[in-house]
Amino acid sequence: MKSIFSAIWDIIQRNPLTTLFIVMLAIAAPGVLGVFALFLIIPLIIVLIGMIAVAFRVRKVRKQMDDHLRDAQRRGAFHTDPGSTPPPHNAPEGKVTVHVPKQEPRVNDDVGEYVSFKEE
Repeated sequence: MKSIFSAIWDIIQRNPLTTLFIVMLAIAAPGVLGVFALFLIIPLIIVLIGMIAVAFRVRKVRKQMDDHLRDAQRRGAFHTDPGSTPPPHNAPEGKVTVHVPKQEPRVNDDVGEYVSFKEE
């Protein structure tokens, strides 16, 4: 509770003229202050509700993605190169195998000529 009051006091200290204007408006014309607050508070509430909705949606999508990834890893369907075959599950532990994917040029025939090279 103390932090709320200290935050309000900091706002008052940083904006003394605005605070004075709001207090004078509240004393002299409370109806105008109510309309002013209505146009200020309602959009603020709408933005706050929108931010909360987006946060919940992001959390839900993140959980779905985590579940999907976990299921794919459990099935063994997740590997880094889509053109390679997954390693056999009956391979002895510690054995290293290298899978070289079939590489085809990804250039359209109308674009030009494909030159294959080997880095040395």
